[in-house]
Amino acid sequence: MANRILVGIFIPLIYACTSIGFTPAASAEENYVLKSGVTLTKEVRAKVKKIADEYHKQTGKNITVASGTRTPASQAKAMYEKLEDGDDLKIYKDQISAQAIKKAYDEGKEKNLKRVAIEKEMTRVISEQIKAGKYISKHLRAGAVDIRSRDMSASEKKAFRTAAKQTVKSVLLETTPPHWHLQF
Repeated sequence: MANRILVGIFIPLIYACTSIGFTPAASAEENYVLKSGVTLTKEVRAKVKKIADEYHKQTGKNITVASGTRTPASQAKAMYEKLEDGDDLKIYKDQISAQAIKKAYDEGKEKNLKRVAIEKEMTRVISEQIKAGKYISKHLRAGAVDIRSRDMSASEKKAFRTAAKQTVKSVLLETTPPHWHLQF
């Protein structure tokens, strides 16, 4: 009887979480959740766990992984959203590649193309860059994750930066959209 009650509570909870865009972390003991569709390698997952555990120890809160390893299409989608929000892509080190992707976006907008067509062209540009050995983002090589920051207070952001610096090569608080960009 008790098992049926637990299943009756637990299964709807899983469906509720996934319907709003979240998937559970590796287990109930994890101090992070993955947004729906986020992919992490085993090595990156271990690093995220270490950061999340330290952050949880300092704040009592969990973190949300908003993005992990990306395909050219998911990278195009992320960059499209940044451009829609008014970002100029100046944050990218390889400005030649970034501006080529922005050009695909700008030309699509000038032609009044639908989002799907613009993202398709941006994906083509990113794919061509990868074929040439140029990766606009470490997300494309399983070397970066984005952590949601919009629900963190100033003291929680400080605690997160401290926790992340112990594990990653680079910690950057981006504003468009607001998130922590971590590179391994």
